[in-house]
Amino acid sequence: MKWNFVENLEKESYITSVEQALAIRFPKSFTNLVKEFNHGTPSPNTFDTELLTGKSFGELLNFNLDQEYHILNEYELIKDKLPEGIYPFAADGGGNFICFDYRNIFKSEPKVYYWDHEQKFEVHDDELIINDAKEESEKYRLEFVADNLEEALQKLYEPEEEDDDEDAEILYNGIE
Repeated sequence: MKWNFVENLEKESYITSVEQALAIRFPKSFTNLVKEFNHGTPSPNTFDTELLTGKSFGELLNFNLDQEYHILNEYELIKDKLPEGIYPFAADGGGNFICFDYRNIFKSEPKVYYWDHEQKFEVHDDELIINDAKEESEKYRLEFVADNLEEALQKLYEPEEEDDDEDAEILYNGIE
């Protein structure tokens, strides 16, 4: 696996600061990843959940806490939309996050989930219906990805390129 757009982690103590702020302990495999590839983007970077295919692992969240955009700022923006015990560690570039699940952790590593920032909805008779929810976090989709980080990274793949040129319709041929 190759990592692109990596930012040097300025202080390893930032990882501990984030753990203390969130009251969690990251898996050792994740802290090693951040130390080496902070804010980086993996290649390949596509993964599937139980129900969704072709999702993008955009970038690890930035652990440099002295910069404007870092993991704790990202968490603050969405924490009311996440179930308690779910913490983002990567983004997909479209406003969605890849998260660790610390809710029912009985083993050493949290499970990995994909959090979709679009509210859940249904369509009936061409009408968009958003169901009521007791908690804000119940309005958003949380999809299982893997039992741990290593498994999630092993599932990354390059999507097959589609050749759309053969069936493409020419809509504009230039000025005549």
